[in-house]
Amino acid sequence: MRSIICILIAAAQLLATDAFTTPQTTTTTRSSQLNARPEARSREVHKNILSRRTINEFESTLPDNWEKALEKSIEAAIYAPNHKRTEPWRFYLLGPKSIEKVCQLNADIVASKKGEEAGQKKLKRWLQMPGWLVVTCVKGDDDFNNPTSFAREDYAACCCAVQNLCL
Repeated sequence: MRSIICILIAAAQLLATDAFTTPQTTTTTRSSQLNARPEARSREVHKNILSRRTINEFESTLPDNWEKALEKSIEAAIYAPNHKRTEPWRFYLLGPKSIEKVCQLNADIVASKKGEEAGQKKLKRWLQMPGWLVVTCVKGDDDFNNPTSFAREDYAACCCAVQNLCL
């Protein structure tokens, strides 16, 4: 099976949130949170969804313990709904050469649509991001235009995984 790129996410964006810079909660606190009234948990989830924001300003280096934060994010992503249980998402942490290739490809696409100056601006900005995680979706052989196809389900599951990753 082949994979197609579903979405690119700068790992630095994930790590710039307060969720990864606050101290770990204790087991006792976590247990009491889980046993809290459903209304309280629901309000907390709702608050987290409404307060999520896209970050366009990145630090030039990854913070300490970024690997653990990334693992927690991926763990949340793989709990995304996928009722056909295909788990179609794949996660790739890019190295420097791959980052450069992806950034150049994006700059070329932007330049072809908006001009060379816009492409160079995009290239400069993207190359400043210190970490890249690529999320792909396994591409099956069935027809995406069929509303009951595995292809549509897999695409939706990957979108849900990316949403979980960003929360």
